Amino acid sequence: MTLESNLINIVLVDTIHPGNIGSVARAMKTMGLKRLSLVNPRIFPSDDAVALSGNATDVLKNATVYKSIKEAIKESTFVYATSARDRSIQWPIMNAEEAANDIYKKTSSNKEISIIFGKEDRGLTNDELELANKLIEIPANPEYPVLNIAMSTQIICYEILKASSNLENKEWRDYPEVNSEQLQMLIDHFIDTAVDIDVIDPDNPKKIISRIKRMFTRLQPDEMEASFMRGFLSAIQKKFK
Repeated sequence: MTLESNLINIVLVDTIHPGNIGSVARAMKTMGLKRLSLVNPRIFPSDDAVALSGNATDVLKNATVYKSIKEAIKESTFVYATSARDRSIQWPIMNAEEAANDIYKKTSSNKEISIIFGKEDRGLTNDELELANKLIEIPANPEYPVLNIAMSTQIICYEILKASSNLENKEWRDYPEVNSEQLQMLIDHFIDTAVDIDVIDPDNPKKIISRIKRMFTRLQPDEMEASFMRGFLSAIQKKFK
């Protein structure tokens, strides 16, 4: 399932500094999101917003300005809000990763989703938070749990991208790993060479041979690496004979 990014609406409420709007736009585009809604921004449009948006000026150009949060989210079936404040009434709370996975799954329903971010200096009020179905908290250092709005947006947008990417470990090897027989031959060759040049005392090897075996097993060399190592060891043995 691919990410339906057009369904995800990032909503900024009462943003004080226009540069923050530009930084949010940049964070969004970097993570593949493009729908930006602005509720009563202090200054917009703004050269500061453009300057800090990098190459995300298209996100700013297509941003929609609203007079209220209710207007900005009226088409959204699912609404999330970011929160750092304690609430007297408990509300469903998710961390950024959990919320991102939830949001990604909900895009399959072809319904609009809004994520609300509050003013830089106070976040969202309780009344504003209660417009959301669920709240998102970003874990932070309890002694200094301070994230600016662009950082918060970047984290949540990144988690959404990660959830949608289904990333698997990419194969980085250009040659296949050696099989067990080849690995044992390399280990034996290494130990024999170490004995030949008096690095290992075969009558009193202690634990070094076990460590050598563990090292090569852990490293999992590929066929080219093993071939080079075998040639290197053979050259050493030839020099000492």
